[in-house]
Amino acid sequence: MAPVASPLSPLDLLLKYDQPVPRYTSYPTAAAFSADVGARELGEQLAAPTTAPLSLYVHVPFCRHACWYCGCNKITTQLGSKVVEPYLASLERELELIAAAMPQRRRLAQLHWGGGTPNYLNAEETNRLWELIARHFDLAADLEASIEVNPEFLSRDGVLQLRQLGFNRLSFGIQDADPVVQKAVNRVVPVEQLRRVMGWLREADFASVNVDLICGLPLQTPERFRRTLELVEELRPDRVSLFSFAYLPQQLPLQRRIAASDLPSQHARITMLETAQALLCSRGYEAIGMDHYALAGDSLAAATREDRLHRNFQGYTTGGELELLGVGPTAISQFPHLFCQNQRDLKAWAAELAQGRLPVERGLVVRDPAVLERRELIRQVMCSFAVELDLGRFAPEWGRLQELAADGLVQLQSRGDRGVVQVTRQGRWLIRTVAAVFDPEQRRRASGSRLI
Repeated sequence: MAPVASPLSPLDLLLKYDQPVPRYTSYPTAAAFSADVGARELGEQLAAPTTAPLSLYVHVPFCRHACWYCGCNKITTQLGSKVVEPYLASLERELELIAAAMPQRRRLAQLHWGGGTPNYLNAEETNRLWELIARHFDLAADLEASIEVNPEFLSRDGVLQLRQLGFNRLSFGIQDADPVVQKAVNRVVPVEQLRRVMGWLREADFASVNVDLICGLPLQTPERFRRTLELVEELRPDRVSLFSFAYLPQQLPLQRRIAASDLPSQHARITMLETAQALLCSRGYEAIGMDHYALAGDSLAAATREDRLHRNFQGYTTGGELELLGVGPTAISQFPHLFCQNQRDLKAWAAELAQGRLPVERGLVVRDPAVLERRELIRQVMCSFAVELDLGRFAPEWGRLQELAADGLVQLQSRGDRGVVQVTRQGRWLIRTVAAVFDPEQRRRASGSRLI
C-alpha cells in the first residue's frame, strides 16, 4: 500500500500532535517507579546464577559549571578531589556490595561512564575508577567502553589516557557551535577547541566518536544552526545525536535563566530539524531511531540494518537484551523483570552505602505478560520503525493507528488477523506519538516532554 500523503505540513503535524510524550527509554517508564521496590529486589536479582554478559553504567555526577539547558542529575562544584575522593570511596563500597551479592564474577560486554561530566575526574582518579571496575568484573576482550566528556576541559593527554585505559567510544557535546547561542546557555566552547578535540580522538584511534547537538536553544536560528551542521560535516564524527530541547523551567530551575522569548519559533525548529536530516543523510549518515544518525560503517548503523538495535536508559544501543547494572547516585539498573534506581541525592546514596545497604531509592517489578508484550511493541516502533500486531487483541490501537495513517504518519497493511505498521519518513518526527499508541497509561494521563 502506498503511503498516504498528509494534507498537513510538517509544522502543522507537529502542532497537532504536540503533547507531552515519554522518550520511551523504558516501558513502563520511570514515572511508574515506586519506593515499594528497593535493595531487597536488586539483591535477589544479583543473586540469580547466570553466565550472561553484563552492561555497566557508572554515573559521575560532578560538573565544573552548569549548562542552563541541562536536565541531568548533576552537582556543580569547583571542589575537585574534595568531592571526588569521598564519591570514589562510596562507589568502591557499592561495587563491593554488588560483588558480594553475585554468586560469580560477571563479564562486562559494555561499559559506559556518564554524568555529569566524567572527565571532571583527574588522571589519577580516572585510573582509580577503571581499576575499581576491573577488580570486580571481568572485562571482555571486545569490551565496548564508552565515556561522555566535556570538550572544554579535554586535553590531548586526557584523550590518550582514556584510550590507553580501554575506552574505545567517546561522546562529546557541541550542542551549538555559535558563540551567541553558547553564551545564552552558559556553555562556551570555541570552535578551535572542538577541532582540536576531534583531532586528538582520531590520533588516539577511537573506534567511534559521537557528537551531541540540540535544536531549539535560545537565540538559535536556522542560519546559525546550519553553520553548526557545517562544522559537524567538517569534523565527520561516526555518530550524531540530534536532540530537541525540552524547555521545562518549572521542573528544572536552571532553565529559568533562559527567557522563553529567546527560544526559536516552532517553524524555525522544524526547519532546523529537517535541514539537519537532509544534510546528514546526503553526507553518508543513516537515520537511527528518532534522534540519532550514524555512518554506514558504524556499529549502530549495522545493528539497525540487522534488527539488533535496542533502547534503554542510555538511549539507543547495540547491546541487545544485555542486563544493565547502574552504579553511582541516580543510576538506573534494568533487568528483564526489574527496574531499580539508586538514591538521587549524593549524600543519601553515600549514607545507604555506609550502612552496608544497596542504595536503591525506587524501582518496579514487571512480570505481567501483557505489559512485556507492549514493551516489545514499543521497542520495535522506536528501534525498527515497524511492528506487527494481533488485530483481535489490539483493535483499539489499530483504530488509533488508522487516524495516524490518515495524517501520513504510518502506513498500514492487514494480513488476515495480523496488522503491519510501518512508520513513514514524516512520521519519524513523531515516533514517540506512534509508540504511545501502545501505552495505556499515556492515554489515561499524558506525561513526558513536548515534541517541539
